[in-house]
Amino acid sequence: MSDLEMPPAEVHIDERLVRALLRSQFPDLAKLPIGSSHEGWVNVTIRIGGDLAVRLPRRRLGAALTATELDWIPRVGAAWTFPTPRALHVGEPNERYPWRWSIVPWLEGKSAYEAPLSADGARELGAALAQVHQPAPADAPVNPFRSRPLADRAERLDLRLEALEVEHGDTIRAHVARELFQAGAREAPGPLTWTHLDIHGNNILTRDGHLAGLLDWGDAAVGDPASDLGQALVLVGRANFGELTRAYAKAGGAAATDGAMSESARKRIEAEAVAYAALLGGVDQEDHAAAGWAALVELGVVDPTPPPP
Repeated sequence: MSDLEMPPAEVHIDERLVRALLRSQFPDLAKLPIGSSHEGWVNVTIRIGGDLAVRLPRRRLGAALTATELDWIPRVGAAWTFPTPRALHVGEPNERYPWRWSIVPWLEGKSAYEAPLSADGARELGAALAQVHQPAPADAPVNPFRSRPLADRAERLDLRLEALEVEHGDTIRAHVARELFQAGAREAPGPLTWTHLDIHGNNILTRDGHLAGLLDWGDAAVGDPASDLGQALVLVGRANFGELTRAYAKAGGAAATDGAMSESARKRIEAEAVAYAALLGGVDQEDHAAAGWAALVELGVVDPTPPPP
């Protein structure tokens, strides 16, 4: 078992709680039917009516991350043209529930783990990331892990690789991972911009292969755009990553130079991909682990000859 397991909820969230919160703070929405529920690592999202959802942190950490979603993203993303669930209403803590919460648009679609992006969808994600990667103000949030330069994260990669080696043995080519990572770490970081910093299959919704939603902005912060692009490489694979980066460069993405990705950007992107794939590969959740493993195979970090355990 990995130590990267979904942490337990610190509050009990159910239909009764949602009804009570709506009645006390948004009574005009209190009679809407309550639909499906999705529990993530830090939030629970529950559909209400046909086109809305209630989003509630399930842990104190989630409540802290929610501040970015509630205070920054509505301003930063006001002009974004891609679908994302920006808060329409913000609920306040009370005697029943201890943290701020929100009502957001319900976006219809499937997880990209279940229904992967097509080449068209990859292009749409690339264009969306180009919109995200805009200059961030001096007081923008800083992610304590992923906003840091690659060189400052080498130790965390080593720990993840060691854990994978314990579990999978000689199948893991740790030296390949370290070489790719160090090649990117030796490059000067790209221009610091807004970044999403958690581009994985459960945060991407698809419909018929197209991008239907970019979710969960709690980790969003200032960072090197290569971070998001490396995570996107893990998500879409090499086959569609060229389509993604061409659309990204065409849309004026900050990591591109003269309409193309530079050699420096390519190295930083691959380093970020190695780091993120190693993280996902150690998560005790089948869809994350499978995505991380597949990316490590593509990056040459895993010997593809023996089957994964």
